[in-house]
Amino acid sequence: MAALDLSNPIHRISVEQFHRMIEAGCFGDGDRLELIDGEMRDMPPIGPPHGGTTDTLTMTFASQLVGKAIVRVQGALVLDDGTELYPDLSVLKCRDDYYRKGNPTGDDVLLVIEVADSSLALDLRTKLAKYARAGIRRYWVVDLRHRTLHDHRDPDRFGRRYRQLHSVTAGEVSVDVEGARITVSMAQLFPD
Repeated sequence: MAALDLSNPIHRISVEQFHRMIEAGCFGDGDRLELIDGEMRDMPPIGPPHGGTTDTLTMTFASQLVGKAIVRVQGALVLDDGTELYPDLSVLKCRDDYYRKGNPTGDDVLLVIEVADSSLALDLRTKLAKYARAGIRRYWVVDLRHRTLHDHRDPDRFGRRYRQLHSVTAGEVSVDVEGARITVSMAQLFPD
């Protein structure tokens, strides 16, 4: 049994409790929340650059992965009993039920993409550690402020980090997904 921290008490909830709160209507229609280590966190609003970049990535991936993988935009991803994130884009293994019977977990993910503006520190620290721990093979952070795509590869589950990082500001980045080679141009992600 874990010791109680009486100087800084925090009551953590599980993903199951989080879902019950959602089903009970505890949150407003416009509320955007994620659950990280049992703590509910507000997600920043999505501005036009963020939304447009997410749309660009969605069109790029979805058009090439029809019948090969599922491209999910800002959908739930359960990483452990206390963590449910809503990445901007997830590329998931195909499943006959299209994840109607349960949210995807780390084992279902082929690629996760977060588009970062005000959330860059969270995406490169807290979320990176959670995605690596879950064994997510590729994790991209599209850094809008610095016009850089951070391509994290080769997760170290126990170290909660990625062994490889390629940061790209010009040219292209490619990823192989279920037999399809998808190339993303930095000029397309970061138009002038």
